[in-house]
Amino acid sequence: MDSINTKKKREILKFIEDKGYDKLLWSKIGKAMHRFNMIEKNDRILVGVSGGKDSLVLLNSLVRIKIISNINFEIIPIHIHMEEDISDLNDIIKYCEFLGLKLEIIKTKLNTLVEGDSKEKNPCFLCGRLRRGILYSFMKEKNIKKLALGHHKDDIVETFLMNIFYQGNRNVMKPSYVSKVHNVTVIRPMSFVEEKDLINYSNKLKLPILKNKCPYEDSKNSKRLKIKNMIKNLSIENEDVRSVILNSIKDLF
Repeated sequence: MDSINTKKKREILKFIEDKGYDKLLWSKIGKAMHRFNMIEKNDRILVGVSGGKDSLVLLNSLVRIKIISNINFEIIPIHIHMEEDISDLNDIIKYCEFLGLKLEIIKTKLNTLVEGDSKEKNPCFLCGRLRRGILYSFMKEKNIKKLALGHHKDDIVETFLMNIFYQGNRNVMKPSYVSKVHNVTVIRPMSFVEEKDLINYSNKLKLPILKNKCPYEDSKNSKRLKIKNMIKNLSIENEDVRSVILNSIKDLF
């Protein structure tokens, strides 16, 4: 991206920023980045790009920061692609190129590993753990010390409530933390952004979103879906319920 000329950077920035998202996205992302000191000079940041709305908006936000700030850092997008998945990756490859970035692609038989473990009661947890392991291995190989993930406010609130109701603990998904085991820093710049605003933004810009083919996401047995629906019902009476819950757990960050 550093090799892109000023005119191209202005074109990218104009597309990314669009209109009407200063308060909904950029100020909230900037607040999280500043509060948790997420980006520093000479950082090399690996960005998990699943192809979903969250990861693509995350990529946009980091590119935006790189263009408008005086901080020199490197953005390295990576996609973990299941070999069983026949989805066409050309659109997200081209989108990364438009942003001045090269998408790293790692192919894996992740579906086989998840479905083959009959003892695993929570396939989503196992899948997430395996994906994270692949990212950590890549980071170690390339000597990258920072990982950016596309989790947002809804993810943090839902995960906290899932831990309360199903695990009996108060563990939280932190906006930023250091993994001592892997010696890397994990950041979540969109921690203060609500999912509905990400959906609105990604639809308006017509981002090249890959359709999710995960059989567990919409399953009637999905604990996360149950929690999501509960919060949705609570928000009918109080539309700020997500912010209220998030404020109540900030001391755990």
